[in-house]
Amino acid sequence: MNRRIFVVLLASLAFFSGVGARAQTPAAAGVPVCAHDESVKERFLPIELLTGSPLPATHELTMVPVDRVYPFIDELPGGKLGGGDVALKGPVEWQGQGGTVYQVYERKVPRANERYAMTPDRTAMGRVYDQRSGNITNEGKYPIGMWAQGQKRSYTTVYESPRGPRVDITYLQIDKLSCTYEGVAGAMQYTYGSNRGINYGYIYVPGKGLTHVMTRVGAN
Repeated sequence: MNRRIFVVLLASLAFFSGVGARAQTPAAAGVPVCAHDESVKERFLPIELLTGSPLPATHELTMVPVDRVYPFIDELPGGKLGGGDVALKGPVEWQGQGGTVYQVYERKVPRANERYAMTPDRTAMGRVYDQRSGNITNEGKYPIGMWAQGQKRSYTTVYESPRGPRVDITYLQIDKLSCTYEGVAGAMQYTYGSNRGINYGYIYVPGKGLTHVMTRVGAN
């Protein structure tokens, strides 16, 4: 084979290998991976998986009392690792946009103070307030209720700000409906994104709550 052609072929293979690696966004070295249990095709996702409380015996969506601080890993683009603590407290009654009264969890993370409530259709928990953007309506950020493996749901979300409201489409998609994270079965991994190109991966673990964040492209 002509040496020049051989070199071009090698370069092409290297390019396409790199494209595949970027698309799959492999975990950084030493970061735990949630081992997928592919036998689970449908599952009830309780709010207790969000709070780190004991999982319920029934399929009821209940905002159980919680007041705890716990750490999480933040897997950043390029393989860097960050992290921090989540403080979660509630539920408390709070009046949001248009005088709507919500039962909310108050949530503090390194970058923001937030308030979380159930969406009107009770398929997700999402922010109804974020100190960075103000009041929010109908955001899906954590799946609750019955979900299927690979399922994707979209939410028409309104973000209020001093410059006026902004309408985005946010979505949730189940990556691993049931998986085992550091020896704990029954964890769950999913993607949260929006039409503005935001894309995060999250892993929630029974008894722990949010344990692992994969920041892919993010602004909030």
